[in-house]
Amino acid sequence: MKNQPKIGILSILFILLATLVLAACQTDSATVVSTAPESPSQPTEKPMFNNPTVESYEFAKSKDGYITLHGLLVVLNPTSILPGKDDAIFLVPMDSSGAGVTGIPEFTIGEVPQADVDESTGEFVFLDIQPGKYAVVVTAMGGAQIPTRKMVDGTFAIFTFTAEDENQIIELGSLSVP
Repeated sequence: MKNQPKIGILSILFILLATLVLAACQTDSATVVSTAPESPSQPTEKPMFNNPTVESYEFAKSKDGYITLHGLLVVLNPTSILPGKDDAIFLVPMDSSGAGVTGIPEFTIGEVPQADVDESTGEFVFLDIQPGKYAVVVTAMGGAQIPTRKMVDGTFAIFTFTAEDENQIIELGSLSVP
């Protein structure tokens, strides 16, 4: 009976040692594949991931004599704007007469240009735009019309395009909504 505690301790030590040996033989879940070195003195290792490939979205092109506008919409707080079935990005004509319009006018869907949007990235394009002054506006749940802002400086996304911009792709940059 005096040997039983020694056998118990030896069994626990053996199990602990076997666990450590097996743990040392385990590999990480991310596989590292060694690639051919660029030079003999600098081997390169790159992790191999099984990520799906995202295909690029092909936007249409404007007709000859018109302007194409390209940008990226960033939603800063997705919970503040509930998605609706009619959510979209619109280009709203502004008063270009200089009469002192202080706000962005309301509009009717179908009467102003609507962007083609890559929903996976937020990238958007307006096609066949004529010269003029425009604001970029997003519609949300309940028909709310939300003006976008330039990410660079936080000002409303209001742009003026001239005849010199025709047959060009104009980059609007990153625009945000709350």
